[in-house]
Amino acid sequence: MNLESKWLEDFSALAATRSFSQAAERRFVTQTGFRRGMRSLEAGLGLTLENRSRTLVELRAADQLFLGTAR
Repeated sequence: MNLESKWLEDFSALAATRSFSQAAERRFVTQTGFRRGMRSLEAGLGLTLENRSRTLVELRAADQLFLGTAR
């Protein structure tokens, strides 16, 4: 598994803001680039990390556990 540390920092920003656009802004990247990084992180882990079914991103219990590792 090849994970980049910036993806972990991106995930932490997403968890803090609960918004792809705000997290991308916080990380000084485009929203498209940010989403691409999140997809790469998910592909590297072999799972989907956040619940995108709502306007605000929701972290599930497993996501909360991973967030501790990412930080």
